[in-house]
Amino acid sequence: MNQITINNTVIEIFVGDLINAQYNAIVIPTNSRLLPSGTLRCKVLKEAGHTIQVECNQIISKISNVPIGKVVITSGGNLNANFIFHVRAGHDQKKLMLATWNSLFLADKEGISSIAFPPISIDVLGFNAKICAGIMIPTIQKYILEKNRNLKNVSICLETLPDYKEFESVLSNLTSPIHS
Repeated sequence: MNQITINNTVIEIFVGDLINAQYNAIVIPTNSRLLPSGTLRCKVLKEAGHTIQVECNQIISKISNVPIGKVVITSGGNLNANFIFHVRAGHDQKKLMLATWNSLFLADKEGISSIAFPPISIDVLGFNAKICAGIMIPTIQKYILEKNRNLKNVSICLETLPDYKEFESVLSNLTSPIHS
């Protein structure tokens, strides 16, 4: 695990299992209809239990679809997390930045103190770990420096050591002053 502290908020990266992470909220990618798709989403929905898909269906019945960059919240079901943030990212860097920012904004607005992300858009949407890290980590840093009120811990959970090393490189090269 590697971490830095900015304005009393810890940004950390680790190799592990997002499903068993001990955070108030976890973020998972979604599609426009909040349906099971993609390995991580299917795994999380299975572990969280059937009620999460029921909650997703209720949300879709109200909003019709999830636009790119939008985040919707369900309970955490059977997971350790209290909430699941379902975020729809896109195929370009601005959309990944928007998805990351909006997840942080919503967590902060809801008074959530800890949130864990996967490397959103890696592989599935065409980003490699280096590009993903170069977007997500500076976006998290910017949010903490400019807007944060409630977040105390923002983590990125990586599945492989090579991905971890790419994120570690970006995290260790942050240039803004660090405040404790």
